[in-house]
Amino acid sequence: MNSSPLPPRIAITGAAGFLGQRLVECLGQHFPLRLMDVQPISSEWETRIGSVSELDDAMALCEGCSHLVIAHMAPNRPGVYDTPTIPYDVNVKGTANLLHAAHVHGIKRVVLISSTGVVLGHPTGTFLKTDLPGLPGLGAYCLTKLLQENIAEHFHREKGLQISVLRPGYICDEDSVTDKYGTKRPSVNWQFIDPRDIADAVYLSLIHPSLEFEVFYLIGHPDAEQHADIKRTKEFLGWLPKHTFEKYPRDEEIEAI
Repeated sequence: MNSSPLPPRIAITGAAGFLGQRLVECLGQHFPLRLMDVQPISSEWETRIGSVSELDDAMALCEGCSHLVIAHMAPNRPGVYDTPTIPYDVNVKGTANLLHAAHVHGIKRVVLISSTGVVLGHPTGTFLKTDLPGLPGLGAYCLTKLLQENIAEHFHREKGLQISVLRPGYICDEDSVTDKYGTKRPSVNWQFIDPRDIADAVYLSLIHPSLEFEVFYLIGHPDAEQHADIKRTKEFLGWLPKHTFEKYPRDEEIEAI
């Protein structure tokens, strides 16, 4: 009887999205994947249509997987964030369902895609440290992302899950300068991060030999080090952004014209 361990299988939520597709491209080079989204996913990997707000769907996703990447978010359709129902069902309840399912099925390593929005309520110019108290920016999105982090830290303390919380800035494709909402930007600023660099940080989080509950800022533009603790991300994870947006004009340069 072959008693050798099965290869790691990574469960990914939000796999059909702007960021999710990049996660699949990157992580699929290293691991077998199981993908879930509320919309159909075209992929060579095992796929599931399901909602993270349904515990049964979360349980089915995590069963037989060794790692979990939480990359979903409530859709940005008009009106979605005007009431609590969808944002809290998807972003908050969904995250709690997934972490519960991870614990039940013996998953120890989880990566949560959060946002710098969880600390943007601090005064403009505040240096973003990893131990900066959570104070979300305006709107339900930022609040629900902070609640995701709070739930994740609870599961770390109570259940022993090893969790890497990644806080990307403004997610935008460097090649087209188009963001996750399809908006093409004429200029950039210090907050820009390419989804491929986020995917690299996810991979490094999954393979790191020693994680507890860790928070990392992810911003690719070189100006970011003046505003956020990118140094810790580079030193702890060995992460180095490949997409820096340096070839594009800064916002202030356009405004000065």
